[in-house]
Amino acid sequence: MSHRALLLTLFVLALALTPLTAAASAQSNNLCSSPRVAVQTWIDHLQQDNFRPNESIRCFDFRAGPSDKGDQETVARNLLAVLDGQGKFVVYNRIPLKSDYVDPASKLPRYVLFPGTLPELYVERSGQRWLISAETVASTDSLFRSTFNIPLERWARSLPLSLQHEVLGVATWKLIGLVLIVLLSSLLGKLLEFLFIGGARSLIQRLLGSWDGAFERQLLRRVNLLFTAIIATWLVPNLALPVRFNQALLLAAKLVLSIASVLIVTALIDLAFNSWQRLADNTDTKMDDQLIPLLRRAAKTIAYIVGFLFVLQNMDIDVGSLLAGLGIGGLAFALAAKDTLANLFGSLTIFTDRPFQIGDYVSVAGVEGSVEEVGFRSTRVRTATDSVVTIPNNSIANSTIDNLGKRRCRRYKTNLGLSYDASPEQIEAFVEGLRASILASPYTQKHRFNVGLHSFGASELLIFVNLYFDTADFAEELEGRHHLHLEWLRLADRIGVSFAFPTQTIHVDTLGPQGRAPLPAQPESFASVVRSFGPGGELSTPKTPEFTEEFWPEDAT
Repeated sequence: MSHRALLLTLFVLALALTPLTAAASAQSNNLCSSPRVAVQTWIDHLQQDNFRPNESIRCFDFRAGPSDKGDQETVARNLLAVLDGQGKFVVYNRIPLKSDYVDPASKLPRYVLFPGTLPELYVERSGQRWLISAETVASTDSLFRSTFNIPLERWARSLPLSLQHEVLGVATWKLIGLVLIVLLSSLLGKLLEFLFIGGARSLIQRLLGSWDGAFERQLLRRVNLLFTAIIATWLVPNLALPVRFNQALLLAAKLVLSIASVLIVTALIDLAFNSWQRLADNTDTKMDDQLIPLLRRAAKTIAYIVGFLFVLQNMDIDVGSLLAGLGIGGLAFALAAKDTLANLFGSLTIFTDRPFQIGDYVSVAGVEGSVEEVGFRSTRVRTATDSVVTIPNNSIANSTIDNLGKRRCRRYKTNLGLSYDASPEQIEAFVEGLRASILASPYTQKHRFNVGLHSFGASELLIFVNLYFDTADFAEELEGRHHLHLEWLRLADRIGVSFAFPTQTIHVDTLGPQGRAPLPAQPESFASVVRSFGPGGELSTPKTPEFTEEFWPEDAT
């Protein structure tokens, strides 16, 4: 054949092969045209009914990875095994189909399949193609070793064929292994439980100075549950179960782990607050007795909220996006709950300023009674009629609080009206007798009281009395009033004065030689009367005599 004929033949062959090469190139580019197509190309060609590993590696970036085709296929298989072992089921519809996709977080042309748990597994655009990234290829070996830390698959090859028979699509030996893992996890959890409790007991005794036996029994069950879930989460992937099996098992284990963690934290909160409650019981103030339960509830509420977010995170739910969504509706929630928030800040004001304590008798927001309970939203006051009034803490914080329970004494003031027929000497004697009775009374303060002729009324001479009972208790005040009132009645009878009442009379009197009415008694005897009503006087009765006891309840003291 001549050179000209040879060249012509090669030219015709080149023209014939060019469409095939272009088609192959176009087909390769089409297999990796978007993040979804690249992931589908990798996973779909490794399924049992479509096992073509040479096709699976078309959308991998092996520029920094192995060059041998067999090693490349091993990388693809191991990476899929990691997803199956960790229960990561890939939902194709969630992967973007756009060739110009850009990750909103990093602003790069890449897509991360599982951002929360496997951030190193992502596809990225290289030119016109989307490829499993070089970083993913480099991380595959370490991911595989951490997921399958026990070579059960290799050991299973030496098992009898009967144990390799499949039931519900799962080898028999794997089902048996699953049962053994549950038992082993429980036994190891029990061992770790005692080791944990031993260390926790000594640590908590150093910190809190006490250890509760009932708390220990409660904590033991929760710690055992925690360790069992941790060990099961570590061992289950080694069975290489189908992805749906692993997904369900690991989800259940993580859920148990999260709940057990929250329960342990709440148990430790109870232990701490029980210890602080015992300290509060030994203090004089009562506000801390109410504050401890409130702080306990607040701490446990926070623990439950954080635990709930922890559960969501372990269930592969994007908590960040969830919180961002809640933040959008936070303004509307705050507006709807403004009264609740105002009451919450009101309670903080009460606990900070401490204007009253539990048991104090107060007058606040138009209500008078004893404080029974201070909560985060409201305060309960028991009135004198034995009813309970609930007052919002916001109203209390913005009101004037009259803490009657903080009184060091109880003031008593009154006007005693004497009839106009009393002489100046009798009035003076009566006033001095009032002062003497106050000094002699065991219920009154001796350093401050006021007694005197205050004013002239329409039908009486008004004697003003202002004194202080040396007690903060109403019952003792009433007893002191009773004593003084009886003393004053006896004093008036001895001096010869009478208490006036509103009347209108026509009085005809006969004047004596000097033009004034005769005295009903001799003034020189008044001094002895006044002294007899003073401290140690023969007519003074510091304790009012009781004439009978038959009307008192039998259990009265």
